[in-house]
Amino acid sequence: MTKESWTFNGVELSRYGKWDIEEVIEGIGIPKYRGSNLQVPFQHGSRWIKKRYDRRKVVFSMWIKGRDRAELDQHIDEFIRGVAKPGIHSIRRAMRNGEIRESFGELSSELNFVRKGPGYAKFALEIEMPDPFFYGIEMESFNELIGFKTHNWTHEYIGTAPLSAMEIKLIGPMSNPVLMNTNNGVWVQYLGNINAGESVTLNTKDFSCVKGEDNVISTVKHGGDAYWMILESGTNNLKITSEAIGGQVQVEYYPSYF
Repeated sequence: MTKESWTFNGVELSRYGKWDIEEVIEGIGIPKYRGSNLQVPFQHGSRWIKKRYDRRKVVFSMWIKGRDRAELDQHIDEFIRGVAKPGIHSIRRAMRNGEIRESFGELSSELNFVRKGPGYAKFALEIEMPDPFFYGIEMESFNELIGFKTHNWTHEYIGTAPLSAMEIKLIGPMSNPVLMNTNNGVWVQYLGNINAGESVTLNTKDFSCVKGEDNVISTVKHGGDAYWMILESGTNNLKITSEAIGGQVQVEYYPSYF
């Protein structure tokens, strides 16, 4: 089992002999919710409302060193050139089991190098992630043959965070198919016929729907949430209803993690 490691904008945050992470002091775990329950006049307590996860901040306590003050300054310049570029960049976490999880973030605070000796300094690196989840870099997928007008099956989702970004491919023959996750009541429907040999692709991240090369976004209905589909950690009980049978559902995604 190897040591956990991190990179930001392609820069290794553990470069032995130059700089390294002492501790990840913030950003591992579940991010806080955004929003609060509603306070209703003349009623006890509050009324629960559905919430979203807020952005995530990852904070590294780090050191940097050199053989003397001059080499320390060179290493500081090298580190800054790598991490201080404007914009949003890849942040990768290589787990101890070899798995890699990735997200995107930006430098969110000043870098202050506090010298502790002629060739040694300490600092904190803060990275803010607009999307609070990390994602696996290997695509997962499943395929289900539709043998009944109401077809039920289960899918084991390996991620720990709710997943709303996926590509759903409906392969004919189907007619007015409705795909629902009965765990949470989220559903999406394509209004129309999909003949044998045809397919419709719904991208739930981009909120797009195409049939062949045609944009057919006007044929989509959905409910249960603003997202078209949500997979939850663990067992998901899925159901598809179609007026015609014999088609397939293919789903591809990158699992999300807290």
